Amino acid sequence: MQLIDKYRRDVTQLLADADKQNFASIVKAIELTSHYAALALDEGGLAADTDDDLEYSDAKPLVPRQTAPTPAPAVDKQFTDDVNSSVAASTQNVGAIAPASDEFKVERKLIGAIAGNHFFTEAAVRELDLADGDTVRVREDLAGTEDEVTIIDRNRSTAAPRIEQIRFAMVKRDDSLPADYNFKAEKDLHGDVLMRTDEGLPFTFLIKPTDAARLGLRDGDLVDLSWYRTDGPQLATVTWVYKDKKGLKPLQKHLAKPKKKQEKAAAEADDHAADVVTAKTYDPQLDFDLDGKSVLLIGNVASATGLGAVVAAHNGGEVIATDSQKGGQLKHKLSRAGVAVLITDEVHHITTNTSIKIAKKLKVPYAVANSDAPLMVERALYRAIAGMPAYEASNAQFEYPEK
Repeated sequence: MQLIDKYRRDVTQLLADADKQNFASIVKAIELTSHYAALALDEGGLAADTDDDLEYSDAKPLVPRQTAPTPAPAVDKQFTDDVNSSVAASTQNVGAIAPASDEFKVERKLIGAIAGNHFFTEAAVRELDLADGDTVRVREDLAGTEDEVTIIDRNRSTAAPRIEQIRFAMVKRDDSLPADYNFKAEKDLHGDVLMRTDEGLPFTFLIKPTDAARLGLRDGDLVDLSWYRTDGPQLATVTWVYKDKKGLKPLQKHLAKPKKKQEKAAAEADDHAADVVTAKTYDPQLDFDLDGKSVLLIGNVASATGLGAVVAAHNGGEVIATDSQKGGQLKHKLSRAGVAVLITDEVHHITTNTSIKIAKKLKVPYAVANSDAPLMVERALYRAIAGMPAYEASNAQFEYPEK
């Protein structure tokens, strides 16, 4: 291998190692080195050597001639063309890695999903109809309201899915279960067996105590169960609870007869009376007046009825609850709220951040409760209308007007 071939090899290696950060420096160094190398070759100072063991350190040093200056010799055109071609090819490679991709593969979890560095809650996965292996494009909304998610390719693999799921399982309380277990699921909402063993017997799904506590499960709840295929149904997790029973069609429909006007009026009066009784069931711990302000609860729809008693005990107005993650819907509801309380154990931090940004922009008083415990919400309501910090740390020593 001749010396010039070794030089070309090393230049090629340098270009292959180029990236966005060092590309300009490498190209500049190659340009300067190539220029002087071409001059030296033309003058014969670096004569080509056929010995493959020749290294740069073996080459004779360049010694300036002690003669009068002469015009610069012509540059080796072939060598220059080779270097320019390598630089051009490297420029294309570097340009290809410059832009950041906004397309990601969806990795489904038992609860929620991940795409790149984006996390989707279980509610978002269901709303967007995301599946394991789908490819999505995520365009982040710089305004901080709502990211744009587009499914650009569905997973068409015929391989067995990593996650198995059973929908509409009926939760039943059973006090004869092993210690710490209180609930099981064997049938769906129609009374059909969910799964059978290899022997043909009904399979019993034991509901994890952590799931029961996390979701506040009760006898008769309808849930979805999911598990990784490698783990088996013995480790099934409750991934969804159908609190409002929307979209569920029972086998038989029972139509109620229309009530007469007198019966309807009496029923409405009974309902109103029940509301009044409910409002008095909470014994307020703090002394403040909401002065009829409507309250928006973000993150816990299921607890809205019970927390309505807290609001009513402080002369509050209408209570609205939402678990929406969409910035547009949150903005619509916040624009009509007098006070907002974010219940953080029921919402993703992205929803919390979005809600806070919108509330600040709309100048809606808000505060954050760590749970839906009535006292926690009551304190959050007071902090909101009193202009106190939205968050209450565990070591905080806020003064509240106690009853």
